[in-house]
Parts: sequence; structure tokens; C-alpha cells
Amino acid sequence: MRALDTIDPAARSIVTAIRDAIVETASDELVGLFVYGSAATGDFEPNVSDIDLIAVLQRVPDDQLVARLRAMHDRLVLATPAWQDRIDLDYISAQGLAGCRSHSTTVARISPGEPFHVLEAGREFILDWHPARQHAITIVGPRIDSVIPEIPEAEYLDEVRRYLARFPDRFDDDASAGSRSYAVLTMCRGLYALRHGERLTKRAAGLRARAAFPRWARVIDRATGWRDPPASDEDDDDPAHVHEARSFVTEMARLLDLDRAE
Repeated sequence: MRALDTIDPAARSIVTAIRDAIVETASDELVGLFVYGSAATGDFEPNVSDIDLIAVLQRVPDDQLVARLRAMHDRLVLATPAWQDRIDLDYISAQGLAGCRSHSTTVARISPGEPFHVLEAGREFILDWHPARQHAITIVGPRIDSVIPEIPEAEYLDEVRRYLARFPDRFDDDASAGSRSYAVLTMCRGLYALRHGERLTKRAAGLRARAAFPRWARVIDRATGWRDPPASDEDDDDPAHVHEARSFVTEMARLLDLDRAE
């Protein structure tokens, strides 16, 4: 079976378009292209899920390559407007990825809510590299475990804990319904992973959290409901909902501290 045939059908056409665009733009530099996340695991939700990819390059992307890739992504958005703000793609050198557990490296990235940009990726990117190594599908190049080193589960869970602990401070007063849904369900999923050692889908984690914390059922239902079509940020602009979602995230972060203290 070809690699593309194993990707969720709802994501296959855009992954193909991304592959072709990257090969045309950076073929001499490209070591491998991999898709992970829900498109690779079979949990993809057509109207909501992002496409998560890693493009491994021969070297750290320089200014010239970054400019070409930025222009390529601009063209891709024009050609496939339905996928605007739903592509999460990191361009990282093979050497930088190989040393991800101990060193930071320069990465070019496009992700939901952010334009194409360059940043220094440190150990926090283990949040991406660890699940990618476990479940990614190769689109171009070698097997994913030949470019991402083995990452102990304990290191990954430490980064999950640090990531979730910062959530309350990142919650804006005007947070959209979509960003609130992401925060609430990501907190549900992270807390479950830390307590039970299993990474669930956002929906499944929401159901488990709803049963474990029934007083927060309304907040979790609202977060899950946003993912059902027709989902729109304009459907939910009540300031009270922002306050409730922030309160939930803050309470779950407090539970993380209590769990760690035990």
C-alpha cells in the first residue's frame, strides 16, 4: 500500500498538494516529509482538524530557502483557501532533529494562528517529535524513526506538564470559541496522559474528563460542541464562557501541581 493511501481520505488531497509544493520548492534540500497527528492515526475530523507535518531538510533553513518556502505557502493558501490556518508544518534540519533532546535548533514553521516564521525550537518541541516518532507516516524519504531519536516517555510527559502549567497565563480575555475549545480539550487530554500514560483524542479525553469532573460538564460540552459542524467563533461570544473556560483550565493546572506533589 502506498503511504498516501494510509492517510485519512479527508486529508489526502491537501497532503498531496503540500508534498508536491515542497518537492518543487526544496527538492535538493528535502530529506523526508512526514505526516502525523490525527491525519495519520485515523482520528481526523474533516471540518476541524489540522494537518500536522514535519519536513526534514539537509541543513538549517537559510534566508533564501525561507523566502521560497514562505512564497510557496502563500500560493498554497490561494489555491486551497479551505485549508488556510489549518496547516501545522515544521521545517527542521536532520542534524537539529537528531539532537532535539539536548540542543535547540532553528526551525521554519507555519501553524494555525501564526504566519510562516523562523524560531528556535528547544526541548518543548518534544511535544511534537515524540508522538510523530510513534505514529507518523512517511510521504517522502526514510522511516520516521531514522530521523527522530528515541525519546523516553518520561521526558515527553515532563514537557506535557510544563506546557499545560502555562495555559492559564495564555488565556486572553477575548479568546475565541475555537481557541477556548483547544485549551479545554488539550488540558483534558494532557491531564489524562499524565495520570494514565495514554494519549487520547481530544473528544475521547473530553468524555473522560466530563465523567471525572461532572461540575465542569457544561464547559467540556461547549468545547466539544464547537468541533461539530457548523462550528463558528461567531456562534459563541459570551464573556461568561471565556471566564468559565479559563476557570476550568486554571483548576486543571492546579490539579497538575497537586498530582506532582503526591
